[in-house]
Amino acid sequence: MRKLLAIYLIALLSPIALSQFIPLEMNQGNTENRTGMWFCPDLGKASEVLPLKTRVWATAESVTGGVAMKAVFEPGSKGILAYEKDAYPANTVGITLFAKASRKLTIKVANVPAEVGTEWKKLDFPWERLGTKRDTPRLGFQLVVAVQGPIVERTWLILDRIGFDSPAFDPNPKIEPKAGPDQTISSDEILYGVEHLAKTCERAKNKQPFKIFTLGDSVTAGAQAYRGTWSVPLKDGVPFLYFAHFARLTEEHYGYRGITPVQHGHGGWTAQQALKIIDKEIVDEAGPNDLVILQFGGNDMGWAKKTPGEWKADMKKLIARAKTKTDQILLVTSTPVSGFGKIQPEVTKMLKELVDEEKVAAADILKFGFYRGEPFAFAWLANEGHPAYMGHITMAEMMAPILTGKHRTYPE
Repeated sequence: MRKLLAIYLIALLSPIALSQFIPLEMNQGNTENRTGMWFCPDLGKASEVLPLKTRVWATAESVTGGVAMKAVFEPGSKGILAYEKDAYPANTVGITLFAKASRKLTIKVANVPAEVGTEWKKLDFPWERLGTKRDTPRLGFQLVVAVQGPIVERTWLILDRIGFDSPAFDPNPKIEPKAGPDQTISSDEILYGVEHLAKTCERAKNKQPFKIFTLGDSVTAGAQAYRGTWSVPLKDGVPFLYFAHFARLTEEHYGYRGITPVQHGHGGWTAQQALKIIDKEIVDEAGPNDLVILQFGGNDMGWAKKTPGEWKADMKKLIARAKTKTDQILLVTSTPVSGFGKIQPEVTKMLKELVDEEKVAAADILKFGFYRGEPFAFAWLANEGHPAYMGHITMAEMMAPILTGKHRTYPE
């Protein structure tokens, strides 16, 4: 009996038995249930942002939970992913994560190197090696993961189950690797009422100038867009926001310059609140040949707790005011917000009704976000509801076919 008890105690006290995994906690979840909102790519300086060399999305190829984070780096990419986190769980042994890549490469986690290959590998980084203490671990304001460059060929890296082991690293974790392929979506599945922008398409085809007036909430204002890419402050990053890049992609397709984006973004606003200023910011400024984008929904069905039907009614009022100057109107739905996956089908239904009843066009960004379900919805955001520059560019790419007819698939 004593011998059996001794064996039991040894097993109980062993590092493997005591090891506990703690997921990296984020403001709106953790790396087990909010895979997408892990890291934002550092796109470099303003002159380096385009063409986009780093893309991040949620992938089904994972070691746990059926979802992980995939980053694709094109030649010339900085290969840098960063997540803002200034404090970590005390009395843990260090950072742990799983990684695999398209080729053998070296990644640096907080500037500490580790080798990654084409098969899943658990990487452990003791706090001491990262230059901090177990009782109060700190790594600055960002946790940075970078591929050691230069990157001269298309390279992908998948990260999963990022977190902390305590009180020792688990050398033999139980994992159940899952493979892809990832379900894709085409832009023609989220764009409605293309025929209602025929005038705008004709102007672009004839290389005639026009303006794109955008009235929206914090997404249009560019909130959080600079996350990860700190060398491009928002004042310099406006050209990369969805409506401005939408204009750029249209110009590139038709081979001219002459489309001017005009930004009117109001953080935290609903469509009902926008009724107070649409005359000043849209009706008084826009002309009959201009395109108006109306982007609301996140706050309407968020803090204002409106139903999709009530959101539709308020959008009808905005459309009516905009139509006093132009019938070229494009509606843009909310970016992903926690819980919105449940109402997405109803929002899509209301959006299609608006298109049919009001003879406008629409980009169903909410459907784009939730087409694979909530665990996959947030990969192109800086935080809940707000795209980083990469996310804005992705939005624009999925919207542009409504004017160009050249459809995109996500993820490519």
